[in-house]
Amino acid sequence: MTTHAGFKVSVSPADATAFAELSGDWNPLHTDPAHAARTTYRRPVLHGAFSAGLVSRLAGMHLPGTMCLLHSIHLRFIRPIIPPVDLAVEGSLQTAEGPSGRVEITISDAVTGSRYVEGGYEFSLHETESLSARPLVPVAAPEATAARVLVTGASGGLGRAVCARLGARAIGVSRSPHKDSIVVPDLAELGNAIGERKIAAIVHCAWPPPDNQRLIRIGNIRGAIEHNIAGPVRDVVSLAQLLHTRGTEDAALILVGSTAADPGRHNYRMPLYTLSKALIGMLSRVLSVELADTTHRCIAVRFDVLDGGMNKQLSPAIRAMHADRAPSGKLPTMDEAAEQIAWVLENRSFLISGSTIDLTGSAIP
Repeated sequence: MTTHAGFKVSVSPADATAFAELSGDWNPLHTDPAHAARTTYRRPVLHGAFSAGLVSRLAGMHLPGTMCLLHSIHLRFIRPIIPPVDLAVEGSLQTAEGPSGRVEITISDAVTGSRYVEGGYEFSLHETESLSARPLVPVAAPEATAARVLVTGASGGLGRAVCARLGARAIGVSRSPHKDSIVVPDLAELGNAIGERKIAAIVHCAWPPPDNQRLIRIGNIRGAIEHNIAGPVRDVVSLAQLLHTRGTEDAALILVGSTAADPGRHNYRMPLYTLSKALIGMLSRVLSVELADTTHRCIAVRFDVLDGGMNKQLSPAIRAMHADRAPSGKLPTMDEAAEQIAWVLENRSFLISGSTIDLTGSAIP
């Protein structure tokens, strides 16, 4: 990885105006020459946040580059920047641990060398993923009218792995465009999207990502609860109704959860996520009773921390901490988790319905 990078840029008053248009910050100190003339600066001062944009350019295009995922930016404004001006933006890698690092930056006058801004940023490297080219077990292509397994969250790490494992038996379902998937913004519309096809099973991998709001500090309570709790429950009910009317004999609804709500595992920094995950076991028990009259089943499958998906950006230290909680000393991959979901799919006994199967490798809280 490059340890030092930089670039030069000319900033004009027009650039400051363009930034004001984008940000909506029309503070007269930055945009009104008449007002600025009455201040000690005499001319409009560049927005401080403009400097943050230059730092973003350094991180995303130079150090570390296009695979950068910014975690934080820290800036200290030493003196005001007054356009027009030529700036030198420079960064130096201070620490690097695996895919993560910290960079110190300076923004200076490219002509005189006078320093305007000091600071730094922390980053990690994101990865691009694609569907596996092979299912783990070869599967013959079904007839066009054959019942299929619907896999929600097909654009996510686990959904992709499940689709790859099931091969031609699976139809991916995603809210955003994704290769070989049905795109539906609302799972209540899924029945119309698949036509008259029968359903062999539904594997529900989709779930809102973790929040970062304490309950006592939520501003938009209605919106937060709708997105994190009511919406996910409504999705599960829609899928259960679809399986009830279109499922083949012994078809199963598999709800994929996690141990996030368990004692000792609850993360108090994301309580809404914890609350929603806590509902999965209860949903499985309730729906197993309601689906029983049509011989359909509902099973909850819970994993601990998986290696991939939203956990791709775990720091090496946090990754090692989670691995140390398991006797195996390792985090299961998405392919390993998908293999276990396929194993559950093959169990057609009515005795499994309503159960919550913990596939955690005996990981401690």
